[in-house]
Amino acid sequence: MAELSPMCCEGRRHPRRTVAVSVAFSSALALALAGCSSDEQPDVQVVPPARAAESPVSIDPDGEVLPLDLSVTATAFDEATNSLVVLADDELLYFSGSTQDPMSDATRVALPGPGTSLTLDGSGNAITAAGSDIAVVSLESGEVQLASPSGITAEWTAAVARPDGTIAAGTDRGQVFAGEDSERPVTGLVSADVLIASGANLAAIDRRQSMIIEVFPERGTLGFALRAGNGASNAVTDGEGRVFVVNTRDGELLVYTLDRLVLRQRYPVPDSPFGIAYDAQRDRVWVTQTGLNEVAAYALDTGIPVEVARFATVQQPDSVAVDSAGGYLYVSSATGGGVQRIPLTTSDE
Repeated sequence: MAELSPMCCEGRRHPRRTVAVSVAFSSALALALAGCSSDEQPDVQVVPPARAAESPVSIDPDGEVLPLDLSVTATAFDEATNSLVVLADDELLYFSGSTQDPMSDATRVALPGPGTSLTLDGSGNAITAAGSDIAVVSLESGEVQLASPSGITAEWTAAVARPDGTIAAGTDRGQVFAGEDSERPVTGLVSADVLIASGANLAAIDRRQSMIIEVFPERGTLGFALRAGNGASNAVTDGEGRVFVVNTRDGELLVYTLDRLVLRQRYPVPDSPFGIAYDAQRDRVWVTQTGLNEVAAYALDTGIPVEVARFATVQQPDSVAVDSAGGYLYVSSATGGGVQRIPLTTSDE
């Protein structure tokens, strides 16, 4: 049986101690991991996963740039601990968003493998899919707990906390594991690249099919599926049923609802949109355009998204996060250009 076993990764500022992680795989899920077959692939037409466009040299980014000579894969802001969190290869870095020079004070946590996704559970924990493990990192102590299943040859591609305290996790073989009572994975996807938990709803982005699909772990089945253009890459939720998807290849922002999977809004965003974040306080979606080294905000209170703010960014702005309460936007470079911090002024409110 696979179980969560703690692996201590002591940070610079935090003492080592045991933490209680609020999200964990159930024992039934671990049994499912140990006994599943990952050799079956659905017979479907697939497309190459959409990639961010190679950015031009960044001339004059807005705000301030915090030096970080690492290629950042994902960025998030944790309101529970007031921490900015970045994923860079096989490391997780986090630091207080309120300090003047957070990079010099960063806590660095080693991961069991290169990270492919980063989400937060709302209780001070960061969850990453890192190679053959799911790592749950306490942002208060720097401690790590790992899910170490045996008998699975696929790699983890995505992981997200659900309201019931469990983790839903996806693999590059298109399997999704979740739920206290699940004894087998949900199959039928080509790859489960992004998982979105919004209330009781769970959905997946399959980049190789460029689709958004409902997932019902308790029933062991997939639900409705909709094509998301020809190059869906990243997605985020408002936590209340809406899912915002960037269609990188076609240059679009797509807005879906999950209470019934419906495409509600579709808006052109050219020049390789890739990174995406949601600002709950202002009800805005921020989307990076890697072909321009720019990030734009879209208001969502009308029939279509309306652009309300735009900033020049660091080179290769592949990920973005919002500190809604503090009023900052963070944009990370995937080429070692640092993390950009942009204050959201009154005009951006």
